Amino acid sequence: MLIYDELHKLFEYRDNDLYWKEQPGSIDISKPAGSINGKGYRVIMIKGNNYQAHRLIYQMFNEQWDITDNPQDNSIDHKDRDKLNNSIDNLRVATGSQNKSNTGKLKNNTSGTTGVYWNEATGKWRVLVMLNYKSRHGGYFVNKEDAIAKATKMRDELHGEFANHG
Repeated sequence: MLIYDELHKLFEYRDNDLYWKEQPGSIDISKPAGSINGKGYRVIMIKGNNYQAHRLIYQMFNEQWDITDNPQDNSIDHKDRDKLNNSIDNLRVATGSQNKSNTGKLKNNTSGTTGVYWNEATGKWRVLVMLNYKSRHGGYFVNKEDAIAKATKMRDELHGEFANHG
């Protein structure tokens, strides 16, 4: 288990990244520790285990938080959604649902707004907003702008500080 003190022995936090204090093998310690994975997160291998850098950084600044807790229930969210912006001010604890709330629109989105969908059967715009992995129906609208306004209001009410209208 990685603990607060051990991380401070291994790493220096600067420029919103972690740098090895001592050179492990042939790694260049003048560059940020780790590498970028296929999902766009910086990951660092420590004692044979990969850790996301943002979780390590949050642990370094928050001794009471436990990096070993299930990430689904103990996520670290990037407020600005930039997976490589590991400024401690950009990181916050979130549930999996809260973390999911702070995502942008899907690539297949055709309305341009998260939670607003064209319903062919009714010929209207439908509003669906997720909370705790369940869809909340916001109604059907003739006018797309009314649907967008309703989706925005619902996200603000349901997601609070994690609401993302991207």
